[in-house]
Amino acid sequence: MDDGAPIEIANDDPLWNQAIQDVNAWRGACLQHFSAAEAAVTETLLLLKAIPGRGETVRLRHLIGQRFDDLSKLIEAKGAFAQEGKAAAKALSDLRTLEGLRSFLAHGQAKIALERTGKWIVILRHVSIRGQQAERLMLLFEQAEAEERLADLKRKSQKLCSVLGNFRRTVKS
Repeated sequence: MDDGAPIEIANDDPLWNQAIQDVNAWRGACLQHFSAAEAAVTETLLLLKAIPGRGETVRLRHLIGQRFDDLSKLIEAKGAFAQEGKAAAKALSDLRTLEGLRSFLAHGQAKIALERTGKWIVILRHVSIRGQQAERLMLLFEQAEAEERLADLKRKSQKLCSVLGNFRRTVKS
């Protein structure tokens, strides 16, 4: 999050307080699943880099999007580790369908609204700079949709972590 702090509780209304806590918990859970996938990708690149004769082409770059790109190239059809990386390529590709969400969760500002039913809605606004121009984007999630997105992210992240663990064992052997 931009300021490193969760959304603050503004009043003593229990419904609002619960919504704020729920949104913060949802956001944190999503970031935790992204972090697990990022760690698995990084550990995989580190292992591949250390393989004599094959690891020279492995790049170890700073940004996670770059690392996702680098691993993708290594395990795609013509990559240096394509033979062992087929399952990992699919799992990585599946997780990357959710990659755009990560920036909103980590860097976006959140605004919460409540429906009359007590279900929350979160609006995430993100400002970035592309080509020297401001790019202002917004995502809106109703509670049910946000929970579905979290479940999808959890499933894809766990799958990627598992497949990359198997991939590392196979390559190391």
